[in-house]
Amino acid sequence: MKKRQGLFLATLVAILMISKISGSTTISVAASNFVFTPAVISATVGDTIKWTRTSGTHTTTCNGQQGTLRPAGAAPWNAPLSAGNPTFSYVITVPGKYLYICEPHAPDMAGVINAVSSSITQINEIVTGYEISQNYPNPFNPSTKIRFSIPSSEFVTLKIFNELGKEVESLVSSKLSAGTYEADWNAANLNSGVYYYRLQAGSFLQTRKMLLVK
Repeated sequence: MKKRQGLFLATLVAILMISKISGSTTISVAASNFVFTPAVISATVGDTIKWTRTSGTHTTTCNGQQGTLRPAGAAPWNAPLSAGNPTFSYVITVPGKYLYICEPHAPDMAGVINAVSSSITQINEIVTGYEISQNYPNPFNPSTKIRFSIPSSEFVTLKIFNELGKEVESLVSSKLSAGTYEADWNAANLNSGVYYYRLQAGSFLQTRKMLLVK
């Protein structure tokens, strides 16, 4: 019985950790009093933006008109927010800046979404040294995870390069405390091919190869 309970708890912990690592979340935005709240949000590819009407009649619109803007390849949207249609959800699939408006109340009622292609999560593990693991899955399409460990507080960079050595993404560029981390990378806006990821922390420097197949 105790053995079964232990197995159940271990499984539950694993499920919770996977849920945390995935990083995909729903970010809520309220539409009321001629303003989006919050007006500026940060998101990661895979996150869902959910607008909810709390008063008045509005839209959430990002269709390339009236000063709206979205990254190349991102789908446009133009949704009503009224008593009959109180919510609208949009999944971020392309990183970049999104400028959206409420059509009846533009340009005063507007919002900004700053979307990045990666998120980083700290994992509770014992760290004995510097390490960067092979990404998984590999090959991947379009998302993959990169896990690395640092034994002491360091300024860390984790960058992605293409076959020509050109930097295409910076996943991490900040000071991190000792620990194990996992970065999620979404390459939805890149072509198939070989890419390299490079971790630098203090004097530690290591590069690994990965394959994007679409």
